[in-house]
Amino acid sequence: MHTAKQIANFLKDHNNYIIIPHRSPDGDCLGSSSALLLALRSLGKNAAIVLPSPISHRHEFIWDSSYEKVDFKCETAISVDVAADDMMLGLYEEIYQKADYRICIDHHTTNPGFGSLNFVDGKAAAAGELVYQIIVELGVEMTKDIAERIFVSIADDTGAFQYSNTTARTHMIVSSLYDANIDSDSIMRKLFATHTVAELNLLKFVTARMEYHCGGKICTSYVDSEALIASGAEMSAADAWIGLTRAGEGIEVGMMFKLLSDNETRVSLRSNSYVDVSAVAQKFGGGGHVRAAGVTFCESYAEAKKKLLNEFEKLV
Repeated sequence: MHTAKQIANFLKDHNNYIIIPHRSPDGDCLGSSSALLLALRSLGKNAAIVLPSPISHRHEFIWDSSYEKVDFKCETAISVDVAADDMMLGLYEEIYQKADYRICIDHHTTNPGFGSLNFVDGKAAAAGELVYQIIVELGVEMTKDIAERIFVSIADDTGAFQYSNTTARTHMIVSSLYDANIDSDSIMRKLFATHTVAELNLLKFVTARMEYHCGGKICTSYVDSEALIASGAEMSAADAWIGLTRAGEGIEVGMMFKLLSDNETRVSLRSNSYVDVSAVAQKFGGGGHVRAAGVTFCESYAEAKKKLLNEFEKLV
């Protein structure tokens, strides 16, 4: 693995960067990717972000269409917050593999390091912590725009600093961001205390479909096309309510199933205290963190649910 200093030295010596976040981009990959983009552009580098899939309404406030302008030939492709190469979807073969150089910046413990340069630290609370270290090594001014995007990254992936991945280093980094006069109050309201009407309508389906297993230690719910049509929400809106599956008293593992089709089910996994959900996700080709992970099954909801329950029943 490489260090932040080694990555920064490479970035200083090269040009023409395309940054690729993971599919269904969240606040961490969008915040860290855009912070890195702004830092590179401030150095006079050509840089753009190419998205594998559209961003959600929830994160539009930190986005600008100018980030996606590509008017140069890619020399170096940088994956940010991407735990596995298939999470870049078609961009992996289209851009990442074809680049002269490939950099992987990530904080998932399941990441094998698939770049030619890899800055992977599973102890980091968010990819934003790693991008912050790189920006410091670059000697780039920590502007308000850059600082706010790093704040979004870290706040989102720590669940407003409530999750167990939050560390002393996390708070030290965030503390330094206030020197750039970030509007943390506005950011936190937009991330955690503002919901669309469609999201609120979807909540009724999520709670009504909650089921409890293993004496209440496991909670599941699901979102399908019926719920989306009735609520007016998109599938990404389900992410707003994932935390509820582990919010009940006595629950250790929460699972949110997204029924993409009859034979494709995406599952978000969460735990509270002692179950490593990433280890279970890995068994089925997924990955993530100890307390938050995900996996996609090319199977029905019933089949995916049965397989996961069989695994988690051994652990709770």
